[in-house]
Amino acid sequence: MKLSIKWFSVTALIIGTVPAAVLFTWCAMNGFGAEIVRLFESVYPSGGFSILENMDKPVLNRVPGIIINTCYMAVDTFIAGFSFSSLYNLFVSKLTK
Repeated sequence: MKLSIKWFSVTALIIGTVPAAVLFTWCAMNGFGAEIVRLFESVYPSGGFSILENMDKPVLNRVPGIIINTCYMAVDTFIAGFSFSSLYNLFVSKLTK
């Protein structure tokens, strides 16, 4: 049985992005998960909108960082879902012949 590449990618996007958005928001509110966010922000540039660099400022200054990091996560999980489902369908078609 082959996977629908489009819907698997969208499902991966939702499953990966929603928890990340919650984590980024929670970290911006009270600093929980700061090490995970620090690791994430060390890989992806946020251009001065870093959640952790703006911890001493009001919460509204951290909102752009939350949005930027969530967009990075959305793109990554979509690409991962697309890649996995494409490879899965390739191997399934090769093995069923």
